Amino acid sequence: MNETNLKREAIESKDGTTFVDVDKLPISLVNHRFNFKQINWHDLLMLVDVYDRSKRYATMVIENGFNFYLLKSSTTALINKKLQMECMLHKHFNRSICEELHIKNKFPILTTEASLIPLPSSHKTRSYSWFNANILSYCIPYSTDKFSYLYMHGKETHLKVNASGYYLQNKFKDLMMIHNFIIYYTQKSINCINFVKQSRFNNPNLSCANSILFDDQIYHDIYLKTAKYMYEDYLANKKE
Repeated sequence: MNETNLKREAIESKDGTTFVDVDKLPISLVNHRFNFKQINWHDLLMLVDVYDRSKRYATMVIENGFNFYLLKSSTTALINKKLQMECMLHKHFNRSICEELHIKNKFPILTTEASLIPLPSSHKTRSYSWFNANILSYCIPYSTDKFSYLYMHGKETHLKVNASGYYLQNKFKDLMMIHNFIIYYTQKSINCINFVKQSRFNNPNLSCANSILFDDQIYHDIYLKTAKYMYEDYLANKKE
């Protein structure tokens, strides 16, 4: 069994499968609680919406090693904050990709440290539970079951979630489409970068000795201005 900071009674076993039922887990079994804590996104397994189970905490975070803890912020707020720190894979870029690829409903979100897939919500809320497909895969106990197990390869304890295999299969297909577009988009950028590098190599006046270091904020500002100018051109052309 995996080590975990949960209380022992949180671990269940059925038909030879050891698991934690994240949708029914009483938050009283989660020992660690914080007003604020920096999430280790590269080690993130799940963000679980527990708004209906607690008046004080909105999210249960599960990290690699089965480290469980509670946070006050909602899953939506935590993800939006993460996306604000992204240079390229920010909120609007994710949304634009999904709209152009005709990925509807609640779509996956890609960041530089996690590929987040949303789970169905059983109650009316703006927040959803999410799992990181970079680390977790899934299996279906039986074809008729409306739940699935999320798991890490080589680990014994699974995470039981209320999502059918059909639902998860479709979400993984959506995520694969996003990944494929990012690879395509990045390759276009690499071609441009190689052209610039070749230009610097050809002309000594453009050597690396004259390089200037930039921070992420400048990249973000230029990205926003580019979007603004493109939108202004779109409006002008629309009038014509």
